[in-house]
Amino acid sequence: MKLETLNLLAFGPFTERVLSFDAPGLHIVYGPNEAGKSSSLRALKALFYGIDNRSRDNFIHANNKLRVGATISNAGKRLEFVRRKGNKNTLLSMDEQPLDNQALAPFLNGVALRFSKHFLQ
Repeated sequence: MKLETLNLLAFGPFTERVLSFDAPGLHIVYGPNEAGKSSSLRALKALFYGIDNRSRDNFIHANNKLRVGATISNAGKRLEFVRRKGNKNTLLSMDEQPLDNQALAPFLNGVALRFSKHFLQ
């Protein structure tokens, strides 16, 4: 899977911030302390596996407004989507219509949260 864009719509310290990874090669995200690197990493976890019920990334945006989106591609398929905080229908199309959680399966290649949680805390 290739992450083309990470859209930090309303998450942690970010509002409407887009990180683009469309250029070929290795991408490194760096910055000074408190720049949002860890928040961005938590946003990736939230994007693919859901925003934690006890998320600490609601200090600017209310829980019901938390949003992170992305454009991803894999084997000629492309998906643009948004994840919102909630208990059901949290995976959305760009126009905020519910998507089936299985829409991500072809992109995650079987990587489950139980495997990745140690790396994305």
